[in-house]
Amino acid sequence: IGFGLQQPPGMLLPGFGGEPTRVPTADRRGGASIVGLSLRGWEGPGAWPYVAGDFSREDEADDAIKYASPSFASHVDAAASASLTQAYSAYFGSVAAGSPLAILDTAASWTSHYPPLPAGTRVAALGLNAQELAANGAATEVAVGDLNKDPTLPYTDGEFDVVTNAASIAYLTRPRELFAEVHRVLKPGGLALVSFSDRVFAEKATALWLSKIDEDVALCSVVRAFFAFGPAGGWRNVSSVDLSPHPTEGDPLWMVTAVKA
Repeated sequence: IGFGLQQPPGMLLPGFGGEPTRVPTADRRGGASIVGLSLRGWEGPGAWPYVAGDFSREDEADDAIKYASPSFASHVDAAASASLTQAYSAYFGSVAAGSPLAILDTAASWTSHYPPLPAGTRVAALGLNAQELAANGAATEVAVGDLNKDPTLPYTDGEFDVVTNAASIAYLTRPRELFAEVHRVLKPGGLALVSFSDRVFAEKATALWLSKIDEDVALCSVVRAFFAFGPAGGWRNVSSVDLSPHPTEGDPLWMVTAVKA
């Protein structure tokens, strides 16, 4: 028995400028999605909740050593990658038509998981390995840089509509500085999209991330705190969402998003 109405797939989530955007692969039943809805309007903890030791790692060797040779690794399985691509399509589509779309992929590699993009779209990819970046078919320009050594982004203020970070937040040791830089290079109303799973290279992941690795809501709370203080008062419409293709099989996938205030 029912009213003959079927809910469309996905969820309405804040897109560019905070405009409601239907993300078809968002699972409203996932913990990250439920908490994201319940915490709307929450500005985060009153003070930066982390200490230097939280960003220590088992392997403190120069990251350039590990990534000196290209690995072309897949950091999530094919189903999770496809879910991320569909979510990106929705978020990118929320940017108002006008000037060509400009996107920055931080901690990028050989794939950005992006959908086909309109002609004239600018995609800047910033990562550690030049050979992997050269193989990134979405990128229109690349830059090699280590965000743990220097989180300064080599771009001017307000250049991008969207900044993404996929499957890399676990390894970043200076997230507060990086998030402030992401805020700087975004246009007003621009979108920051941070996606992650529970698959990591444990020796390079921060102690903080590993301590929360078994709980999606806890990981989302960590990323929300990075937005809350990177910079303080700089973001609105902070939201978390579960993009996992299946609740119990394959790689889970979560995303925390924010709009530049």
